[in-house]
Amino acid sequence: MHEKWRYKTFGFNAFINCSGGFDHLTKFEQMHSFKLLIFIASAAFSIALQGQDSLWISRGEWTDIPDSVQSIRFNSNPQWSGINSTLSRVPGESSTLFLINTDSISHTWGLQVEGEEEWELAAFDSLLIPIPAMAQGTYRFGLLDESGRVLGASGQLQVGLEGEYPLFHWNLGDWSMERMASADAGYPVDWDSPYVPEQFTINERTFPATVDDSDAFVALSLGDTCLISIANHGFMDHVFHFHGFHVTMMTSTHHPQRIGWSKDTVPIRMGEALTVRLIAYQVGLYPVHNHNLIAVTNAGFYPGGMITQIHVTP
Repeated sequence: MHEKWRYKTFGFNAFINCSGGFDHLTKFEQMHSFKLLIFIASAAFSIALQGQDSLWISRGEWTDIPDSVQSIRFNSNPQWSGINSTLSRVPGESSTLFLINTDSISHTWGLQVEGEEEWELAAFDSLLIPIPAMAQGTYRFGLLDESGRVLGASGQLQVGLEGEYPLFHWNLGDWSMERMASADAGYPVDWDSPYVPEQFTINERTFPATVDDSDAFVALSLGDTCLISIANHGFMDHVFHFHGFHVTMMTSTHHPQRIGWSKDTVPIRMGEALTVRLIAYQVGLYPVHNHNLIAVTNAGFYPGGMITQIHVTP
């Protein structure tokens, strides 16, 4: 019996027969399988030559929530992950991003900064995108087309946040399974229908999985200072409440007038990205959660959704 390796490409499952090559596949599958292999090889070669930071636009099964659904993500390599990658840049310096679209449809990429250009990327194509010099802070990037946006291709760009303090990040998302299924099937989303999301995530995970995520679970020693970069990629506003601590607003894309405020409850508007500073002045385990009751459930079951924790040790 011949051994077979199973892999997913562009919306269909194909099987490579290790001794028989691609002969057993349909002509359609052969064409796209060869196209995938050539595309990945050429894109990887280009990245190696240019030494560029790169993101792969990938479609796959998102299994990090109770409802397993098809989604689109930004991955740091060709291997599928249901968790979006995060980018980091030095403040005041322009740079570039090599973007590779492994999806079978075209997408529109954008950096969510006023005045920035939108970039069209055809199916199975790649593009070198300029990133402007930016001030210190947290920013959003993502796919702007309907399917890319609804299926969750959004991430953080952190500028000048690494180095001085421990850095954590929270990508906030709210998800309607009906909308996602419609977008995945290629149907237009009915934006006028009531929006009733069933899942709420931090870094594409729901509680209790959030506390297993070292980027979301804030682990500190007594007296430490840390930064938390937060981006709301969802379709509604969110409000986070910190037990045990006040945080200081350091940057905000939507409310610069709030910089310097110290609060234990922080609103994050739809599309907003912000940075807060937390000083671990007392020992203990403290929850951080969304103040909207439905957003701390998994499909209505409590506890779940947007909950994580701060753990301060002596």
